[in-house]
Order: sequence, then structure tokens, then C-alpha cells
Amino acid sequence: MRRGNEVLLAATCAGAVAVMLVVAAAVRPPGPAEARPFPPPPPALTTSVATTATAAPPGTPVASLPTGAALAHLVPGKLSVLVHDRRTGRDLVSHQPDATYPAASLVKLLIALEALRQGEPAGVVAELLSRSDDEVAGRLWAQLGGPAIVTGWAARIGLTATRPPADPGHWGSTLVTAADVVRCYRYLLDAAPPATRQIVLRALESAARRGADGFEQLFGVPAAVTATDWAVDQGWSCCDPDRTLHATGVVGDRRYVVVVLTAQPAAASWAVATRRVTAVVKALAGPLGWS
Repeated sequence: MRRGNEVLLAATCAGAVAVMLVVAAAVRPPGPAEARPFPPPPPALTTSVATTATAAPPGTPVASLPTGAALAHLVPGKLSVLVHDRRTGRDLVSHQPDATYPAASLVKLLIALEALRQGEPAGVVAELLSRSDDEVAGRLWAQLGGPAIVTGWAARIGLTATRPPADPGHWGSTLVTAADVVRCYRYLLDAAPPATRQIVLRALESAARRGADGFEQLFGVPAAVTATDWAVDQGWSCCDPDRTLHATGVVGDRRYVVVVLTAQPAAASWAVATRRVTAVVKALAGPLGWS
């Protein structure tokens, strides 16, 4: 009789596990495959505008990931958040990933890729990225093709919504989405020439406390992530008409890509705006084991 109960219990447990797996699969389809340089990433890489928050796969040190609504509550105005796990190919958190924003200094990543493609010295690219140097960005933008930098790299990487600025001379007004920024990082980490990857990542890992314009740029990921390494590319501009403030980067031995894009009310101070962005990353850092 005891043996029969054991068999019945084992069958019941196996059935329960099967049901749980079916439910989990219905909540979130498999994530995209790893990025490839050519052809552009497959359609599965495109995420919908709807807000989703998915459970992390087994082996991820995660408690309870915040919902998109909970994150949006931290930032008045416009917010997009995307956390991509390169190991599993899944988006762990996705909130408004296809909403467009002025790139501000995020476009410097594309400028850096083009600069290295055309043979610019590594030191120039390091200055461009680690200190977010606008003067270097403006010179390279004019020298290397301006808007053609954006359209060329959008085609190479498979960016679906990134557009050059309406005013060809205003590189910071390039339009980007969180989904496309993740694609840029995936290209850099998975498909870029090794020398390019090394130069760019070294610069992003060495982000200065202050940008070349004096702005305190270690907000967001650097301020919230304390238990692991990081490499970041930040963006800020005001006021067209909002206060644009972005925090992006890779953490966890380059496993996770984190993108937080915001357009906050211009009435907010920079100190308040940066604290809000940091609060969003902190809400992710705890559950994902980054702090």
C-alpha cells in the first residue's frame, strides 16, 4: 500500500510540473537568438510596445521583478525600460521598448563604431565615450558623414526605429528606442570585430565621474549596481521640450544589457531627474542580484 501511494504521489508531482511548464511557456515566448552582424537580427528581436515583465529563467538570482507600472511610477513623464539576458536570449523586463526618444549622447556609440571603421585612433574614441565629449562628437560627426553614420549603422545592425536628426547638424536629436539600443549592445558584444569591442568596452568601463561638460554622469547603473561590474553609455539634454536623461550599459560579466530611457518634465532639476533614473535601476538591481 505504501508503495502504491509513492507511485501515485510521483505521478501527481510530474503532472503538476508539466502544467507549470505549459503555463510558463504561455506567459512569454522564447527570446530572440543571439545577434549576428549580417543579416539584420530576426523579427523575434523586435519587442512590442506593450508593457511586460517576465520571470527570469532558472539559474538567475531573481526575487520578484518589478512590473512596468511599478517602474513608471518612479518617473513622471515618459519611460522605457528593457533588460536583456544575453545568456538566455530573453528580455527579463520590457516596458515601452519601441517608444522613441532623442538619443542625446547615446548616438556617440554609433559615432564610435564608424570612427573605428574608418581608422580613427583608439584614444579619440576613448575620449568620445568615457568623457562623453561633445566637441569630439561634433568633429567626428562632420568628418565621418553626419546622418549617414546613423543610416549606415542602422542598416548594418538591423535597427528598426533609429533615425538621423531632422537637423543634420544636431547629432543629439537622432531618434532611438530602447529595443534598438539593446540591438547596438548585442552587435558590440556578439558581432563586432574583437578590436572594436575591446576599445569601446574599455571606454565604457572607464566612464569618468564627470563628462567633458562637467555633468555628473555616474547615475543609473553606476549608482545602483554595486555587486558586479558595469560598462555604461549615458545621455542627457534639455529642453526640447523635455529633460532627456538616459542610462544604458552592460552588467554581470556582460551578461545583462540594461536600457533606461526617459523624457522627464523640464521643470525637474538634474539632481532630481538623475535620482529617478537611479531609482529605476535600483528596483531592478535587487531582484537580479546586482546589489
